[in-house]
Amino acid sequence: MPEVPDEELVVALRDGELAAFDRLYVRYERRLYGYIRRIVGESAVADDLFQDIFLKVLRDRSYDPGRGRFAPWLFAVARNACLMAQRSERSHASLRERAQVQLRPAEAAPPDVRIGEAARVQAAMAALPEAQRQLILLKQLGELSYREIARLMGVAEGTIKSRLHAATQAFRRLLTEGGSADEM
Repeated sequence: MPEVPDEELVVALRDGELAAFDRLYVRYERRLYGYIRRIVGESAVADDLFQDIFLKVLRDRSYDPGRGRFAPWLFAVARNACLMAQRSERSHASLRERAQVQLRPAEAAPPDVRIGEAARVQAAMAALPEAQRQLILLKQLGELSYREIARLMGVAEGTIKSRLHAATQAFRRLLTEGGSADEM
């Protein structure tokens, strides 16, 4: 049985077929959740955002199947939701930090030993500037094309290719050297 394109599933969903929603959900659950989880870090926040995004898919009619593929739209919605959550968290964290500044003990130096390959990769991703991290995640986890990322970011496809190349090189340096992105 051939796979029904996402765009046809969206049209069916708008016609009231909830089975179309289920198929979209199953199709994007792992990729989208992985993308969100890597951006926001905390699983509880990622769980909430993931559910909010799929409820938006269920209710929202801003996606037009005639204007392009569903996946870039879905990941754009996710990216925007994650960025808003990060801004909110940074604001909350800043307030919390100012309130506790007198109570905080002296900070210990970060541990020099990293456990396993996953920790090295995670640390290297965290050290990348946000824009570079976003590009890598959209390409690798979102599985979006250069053209789709270019449309999402509002820049030329060639610009995305060069920025993604620079981000990949920075990521590799971070993995091999263990430095910070600011040192590059």
